[in-house]
Amino acid sequence: MMKKKKSIPKSNDERHPGRQELCVLKSLIGHRAAETVLSRYSLTELLRTDRKSLMDVRYMGPSRANIILALPRLLEIVSTPRTGDRIISCSRDIFELFRFKAGIREQEHFVVLALNSRNRIISEETTAVGSVNTVHVSPADILKSAIRHAAASIVCLHNHPSGDPTPSTDDRSLTDRIARASSLMGIRFLDHLVITVSSYYSFSDSGEI
Repeated sequence: MMKKKKSIPKSNDERHPGRQELCVLKSLIGHRAAETVLSRYSLTELLRTDRKSLMDVRYMGPSRANIILALPRLLEIVSTPRTGDRIISCSRDIFELFRFKAGIREQEHFVVLALNSRNRIISEETTAVGSVNTVHVSPADILKSAIRHAAASIVCLHNHPSGDPTPSTDDRSLTDRIARASSLMGIRFLDHLVITVSSYYSFSDSGEI
């Protein structure tokens, strides 16, 4: 059983970036450029932007634009530990692992994590790719991945490109169907997370699993 930590409140506003993001940007591109760029973009928008848009920002310049354009890949690398080190103890662990990898995608991706009896991730599989606001996947496809890797338990996650992690009616229905199907198969369903770059929703933390 994973320890539960409270999800980041759904009222989080990406338009007001946290101190950590601002400090990181200040160290990379300077104080004035960081404050200017974050007054124009949310964190998600910044990680998706292109060179042309960045060059219209005051204090930017080519070298600073290059740094920002390299951020998505850099953040993904530094937030992803070696495979053998990926042990999950709470929903926040999953969020920190996937916030940049999944959060900046512009279509919804549904990912299944297969875990062993010690909650170590033994497989990460994208089972479906959808549109900007929906992704279709069946419990059968999800459990095929778990069975293929002899998983003791699974964690599911998908991103919301909108930046709002509030689950939809379809998200709740799918979570319920996964829970029933995994119970029949004897596979523990630990959590389903909806992830953005700066926030997430955990069905387990919310008492819905």
